[in-house]
Formats: sequence, C-alpha cells, structure tokens
Amino acid sequence: MIEKQTIGSAFLKWSLRIAITLFALLPMYAAIIIALTPSSDVMNRQLFPRYFEISNFATGFTTIGSGIRNSFFYSGASTILTLIISIPAAYVLARHHFRGKQIVLFGLLFTQMIAGIVLLPSLYTLFYNINAINSVAGVILVLTGVNLALVVWILYGYFQTLPVGIEEAAMLDGCGYLRMLVEIVLPISGPGVAVGAIFVFVNTYNEFVIPLFLLTDQAKYPLTLSLYSMLTDITLRWEIIAAASLIAIIPPTLIFLFFQKYIINGLTTGAVK
Repeated sequence: MIEKQTIGSAFLKWSLRIAITLFALLPMYAAIIIALTPSSDVMNRQLFPRYFEISNFATGFTTIGSGIRNSFFYSGASTILTLIISIPAAYVLARHHFRGKQIVLFGLLFTQMIAGIVLLPSLYTLFYNINAINSVAGVILVLTGVNLALVVWILYGYFQTLPVGIEEAAMLDGCGYLRMLVEIVLPISGPGVAVGAIFVFVNTYNEFVIPLFLLTDQAKYPLTLSLYSMLTDITLRWEIIAAASLIAIIPPTLIFLFFQKYIINGLTTGAVK
C-alpha cells in the first residue's frame, strides 16, 4: 500500500513538473516557429512550417542591430558607473558605524519599494527644464540611479561576510583605505561584485520605460525601443519580430548560463548576515 502511494505521489509530482515546463516553454516554441515561417504562411494555423525561412533572422538582426549596440553601451556604462559609486558606499556601510547609518540603510531599502514609473513624470519635467531630453548621458545617469540602491544592498551584505582580520593586518602595515579596498577587499569580493554587475547589466539591457520617456531620436534607441518600433509599423511582419525577439534574449541568457555559479554564490553568501 505504501509503495503504491509512493509511486502515485512520484507520478503526480513528475506530471506537474512536465506540465509546468511545457507551459513555460510554449511561448518560446511559438516564437521559434513563427521566426522560421515564411511571411506568406505566418497567419496560417500550423504547428510546424512547411519549410524554414532562415533569412528572417538576418533581417531581424539588421533591423535591431543599432539597438543592440546602444543597449550594450547603456548597460556597460551604467554597470561601470554603478560599481564605482556602490562599492565604496557599501564598504563604508559594512565596516563603519556612524550616526544615521540605520537611516541610510532604511532609505536605500525604501527606494526599492517605490515603483519607478511613479517618478518618471517629474523626472521628465526635470530633464526638460535642463534641456537633457534625448541625452545619452542623462539616460545613463538615470539607469545608474535606478540600480544603485540594489547593488549597494548586495555588496553591503557581502562585505559583512568578509573577515575583518585581513583588513586590520593591512592597516597595521600602513595600507590606506583606498588602497586596501582596491588591492585587498575587491579581489576577494569577486562573486559579490559579479552579482551586482550582472544585475545592473541585465536590468539596464531590459529597460524600456526610461528610454521611452527620455529619448526621441531613434538612432539612440536601445534594443527594447527598437523592438517596440517594429510593432508600430503599418505592416507588421510577425516573423521578423519573432526572429528579432529571439536574437534579443541571447545575451542575457548567455550571461546567466555562464555566470550562474557566481550569481548563486554571491547571493547566498551575502544573505548569511
């Protein structure tokens, strides 16, 4: 009786797992099928195309090529700027006790509770008044500010797990704070810094609303707006849109595949405290 219950329970668990997996993969399957379908057959109901149209991917890449370059530039610049600001800030919060520290930490946490879209109208007004609309530097600054609190929190938790003895020994040898941070703390904080960098890069790569509010020149559009522009065309070529969408998800997918070990290690280590 117990063995039958065990077999039935295992069958139910695996059935649910398979059903959830198929449900999750269904949109991806649909996108792949549409991307490989000739334009003349896109609107036909078919589970598999009669023949493959590989050129859809070449057309899709040509359409969003500038958007991909812009997204990599925005993501890279925002990631570097965020790390430059957040690393020393998180280190000071983790190692030093000062009046108002808890207020600062609560303030950082509070910013994560506010929906960013609520701030965009006032942000647009500010950028309009200082003639910063359609400014690449302005977009990078806003993207940096949006991700800053999250990265400070990640690094703050990670720095707290590092042994203080190494830093105390370095200070006894006459090592200054800046040199100690760069030459001692950062080399042993690789997983935490990697997690922060990956989060900023992927969040910026996927950002849609901020560039939509602040950019007007299509030559400066990131990937997300390039895809959105394809949906506003008079003639919708769904096979090209599907191919471009599949191309767009390749970079973040590769990042998580190659760096998932560092992501898990950095998050779990930083969560100990």
